[in-house]
Amino acid sequence: MLKKWFIPFLRGGRGIKPLNARPALKFDATPDLPLGFGFKMQWYAVRTKDTEGVAAQLMLNDTQPANWSSGVRGAYEGYYFVTPPIDGWTLIANASMPGISANEQPHTYSRLQSLSTVYGAAYYFGTHRIVGYQAWAHAANGSIVRAYGYLGESGETLVDDGEPTADELELGLLDHPSDEQDVLRLAACWTIDPLLENVSAEPSIGIIGVA
Repeated sequence: MLKKWFIPFLRGGRGIKPLNARPALKFDATPDLPLGFGFKMQWYAVRTKDTEGVAAQLMLNDTQPANWSSGVRGAYEGYYFVTPPIDGWTLIANASMPGISANEQPHTYSRLQSLSTVYGAAYYFGTHRIVGYQAWAHAANGSIVRAYGYLGESGETLVDDGEPTADELELGLLDHPSDEQDVLRLAACWTIDPLLENVSAEPSIGIIGVA
């Protein structure tokens, strides 16, 4: 069972802002070049170029256009940033959204299943170095295929559903306690590296909103 102190980690304690403390921000709609993220962040990934469709599927409220710099900043403050497509992928970033845990897993699974029903597959990644939270999940055609979550602060495996994938085994992610670099390495194998260090793209804008 999830320790009680882990809930504030995802809801606002231990370095992440609570959802009800989300600041009012102004977002810039001037197109700019991709800006990477990944550390101390949670995100979904789907293979589609339909940014507006993804935002609609998530049923986000108060949506508005946002470029990469203001969108990523908003994601770290508790907003949902639906990125412009990058190498065929759309990412949905939010540092404070529900993660993989005993209490929040149903929400994450439900969203993954919903996205995968529409887009064929959907992925979740989460990492936060302060408490050593590392997690990933994959859903296909409405079903959870694989999900794994680890909390380094307590040495606790939060969830371990489905069989380990070939990529996890090849990267040796289950041979040692996982860390944030492991999450990024797996994200690069399954989807796209969110650091976006080697991508080539034109200036663009995404969509910011709240759930």
